[in-house]
Amino acid sequence: MTKFNLIVCDPPYIFGDNLRMSDTKRGALDQYNGNGLTVDQLKSLKVPDITANDAVLALWVPSSFLQQGLEIMSAYGFVQKQTFIWVKIKLDPWKELKKFINDAFDEINPYLFMDDVINHIAEFNINNILNFGLGRIFRQTHEIALVGVRGKVYPHVKNKSQRSVLFDINKGHSTKPEGLQDRLELIFPDFTDRLELFARRDRPGWVCCGNECQSTLNEMVVDSIERLKAEL
Repeated sequence: MTKFNLIVCDPPYIFGDNLRMSDTKRGALDQYNGNGLTVDQLKSLKVPDITANDAVLALWVPSSFLQQGLEIMSAYGFVQKQTFIWVKIKLDPWKELKKFINDAFDEINPYLFMDDVINHIAEFNINNILNFGLGRIFRQTHEIALVGVRGKVYPHVKNKSQRSVLFDINKGHSTKPEGLQDRLELIFPDFTDRLELFARRDRPGWVCCGNECQSTLNEMVVDSIERLKAEL
């Protein structure tokens, strides 16, 4: 096995987020079954030991932990260059738009006043498709992945049309959409040694490590990294 040149990492951060909007437990420790890691613990992971000289890292980080995320990225030997944004949308994001369109056709004769229908639809507030999350100031509707590089990666960029923003539904606490990996594969098709840390499922073409991932069930990531080092 060779070292990895494309890494996605979604750590179970420990931080004081005991915010509740009901009797439901929503804090990080509640969701991670006590398996969260501190920033110092995350920084100490031996990720550099299994990373290729030329590599890309996408590190998911909470909005309140941006500085800590940069420190973790630096500890892994990467320099942050961009961000990738996941915008969370409703399960049926176009429900209100469909109603809006139906109302327009009910109120206006579309065969005689199509411009009026179009103008009516244009008044739809696109923000209505956004999910309504938690938050002490703004209601959180997006998540951030820091994108960092190590060595010379730009010559490996083959697809330059991928956007930095993804609109997708929220499938549960800490569950990320596949769009980030999909786009990274298109941008860096030559980077075939791919690793996902703290994964919750297996993905074809990737080595996935996480105590909830079927192939590494109950194996802590720190142990997974040591195992991968031994296989180099």
